[in-house]
Amino acid sequence: MLGSPPDETSNLGYDDPDYSNTYFGQFFDATDQAKKTLQKRGISAKSANATALDRWAKVRQAAEAEEELKEWITQTYGRSKYLELLKIRREVLAEKREAEAEARRDAIHRQELMITIVGIMVLLIMTFIGATGYLHYMGWLDVRDYLP
Repeated sequence: MLGSPPDETSNLGYDDPDYSNTYFGQFFDATDQAKKTLQKRGISAKSANATALDRWAKVRQAAEAEEELKEWITQTYGRSKYLELLKIRREVLAEKREAEAEARRDAIHRQELMITIVGIMVLLIMTFIGATGYLHYMGWLDVRDYLP
């Protein structure tokens, strides 16, 4: 997956904020993607037992990786920094969910707008055709004058 973070004795870039942000961002993205994948239920050729075992193994792997990260941050920076990280993560996830919900609302709004516009256009065309037919029927307009 992402590899384990270096131990406390080696300094392989964990003091570099860009490296840390990238590494932890990739870690949380990978665990979120794994959880999202596990929540999806699809039809596959595997048996139910094999699928269940596969999901369980992925859940355990993600939980173990998250526990390692918790231990590393707690030992390096303290428990308060880990709790701060979790708080920030919850805020980011809430913002992400809100952005996705807003995007869905915007898409629905655009779809409703297009349906309204198409409906108005159809109504105007049908009105024009009906009015032309009525005027032709009354003898005030000869449609054949306008057709080739």
